[in-house]
Amino acid sequence: MDLLASDFLLFIAIGFVGQLFDGALGMGFGVISYTVLSSIGIPYAVVSASVNGAKIFTGAVSGSAHIRHKNVDWRMFGLLASAGAAGGVLGVLMLTQVPGTIIRPIISVYLTIVGVFIIVRAYGTVTNTVSSKRPAGIGVAGGFLEATAGVWGPLVTSNMIASGSLPRYAVGTANLAEFIVALVVSCMLIPHIGIENFSRAVVGLLVGAVLAAPVAARFARQLPARTLMIGVGLMVIVTSVYRLYQTFFL
Repeated sequence: MDLLASDFLLFIAIGFVGQLFDGALGMGFGVISYTVLSSIGIPYAVVSASVNGAKIFTGAVSGSAHIRHKNVDWRMFGLLASAGAAGGVLGVLMLTQVPGTIIRPIISVYLTIVGVFIIVRAYGTVTNTVSSKRPAGIGVAGGFLEATAGVWGPLVTSNMIASGSLPRYAVGTANLAEFIVALVVSCMLIPHIGIENFSRAVVGLLVGAVLAAPVAARFARQLPARTLMIGVGLMVIVTSVYRLYQTFFL
C-alpha cells in the first residue's frame, strides 16, 4: 500500500486524463482509471474501490443534475440500480475470493473487449439484441463489470439506447443507477483495503477530475469525437494485451 502514499500525484494525473475524455465523450473515466491503475501493479480490489469511490461523488453530482432536468425513468432506475447492485456484489466476491493469478487474465480480457467495443462504437456500427424489457440483465452485467473492470456506461447506456430508450432517459437513468452501484461496491471493498488508502486514492482521482472539467469542453471542440474514442479504445487494448503478455510470458 506504500504505492498509494507515494504516488498521490499519479492519481491526480490519472483522474485528470480520465475526466478529460469523459467530459468530451460522456465515457472513459472508469475504464481509463481502472486500466492505468491496474497496469502499474495496484491490486484489483484497491483499484475497484478507488475508481468506484470517485464515481460516488461524480455520480451524485451528475445524477442530481439529471433529476432536476427530469431525465430519469424511475421505474427503469429501480430495476437498473437493484440489478446493478446485485451484479456489483458478485463482482466484489470474485475480486476478494478468487486468487489474483486467475483474476488478472480475466479482467485483462474484459478490458480488451471493452477497448474493441469503444472503437466499434466510434464508427457507429454497434448493434444489440437486448430487449428493453430486460433492463435487469443489463444491470447485472453492468454491475459485475463495474466492480471488476470499472465499466458501466459503455455497456449499460449503449444497451439502453439500442434497446429503444430515449437517449436522455438512457443517459440520465444509467448515471443515477451507477451512483448506487458505485456506493455498494465501495462499501463492500473498503474493509479489504482500509479507509486510509481508499480515501487517499479517491481524493487524488477527484482532484484530477475537477482540474480537467473546464478543459474537457475545449478538448472536445479541437478533436473529433471519433478520434477521441479510437484513442481511448487503443489505449485500453494495448495496455490490457500487455498485461496478458506479462501474466503468461514474464
